[in-house]
Amino acid sequence: MSRGGCNMHTRQSRKCTALVLCWLIPVLTAANAQGQEPPREISITTGDYHYAPDVIEAGIGQTIVLHLTNTDSITPHNFTLVDKSAGLDVDTDIGAGSAASISLPPRYPGSDTWYCNKKLPFMKSHRDRGMYGTLVVR
Repeated sequence: MSRGGCNMHTRQSRKCTALVLCWLIPVLTAANAQGQEPPREISITTGDYHYAPDVIEAGIGQTIVLHLTNTDSITPHNFTLVDKSAGLDVDTDIGAGSAASISLPPRYPGSDTWYCNKKLPFMKSHRDRGMYGTLVVR
């Protein structure tokens, strides 16, 4: 009697495990179905004329999702990254105390500079004050 109960429990466990694996394997491999890695999410803070971090490394074809947060309470900032030959054309404003998210699909190796394009009349631009960073694609 104990033996039959154990076999029944074992069969049910195996069925349950098989069902979970049938569901889980496609979910886990969906991002890699075409050789793509899942998106890499990175948080960047902007404020006081800087980005942190100011260097990002990525692999070719690895989509990056940047979550940008402006910590300044008055000064608006921006994230500009333009290299059309590399397929990058981003120009996103981040208001004071606000946040924005953007997706970058680096397709070619190399490095590109992103920067804040804000500038008040008769003053240095945010970029000239050191507000820039580097995307390195390998």
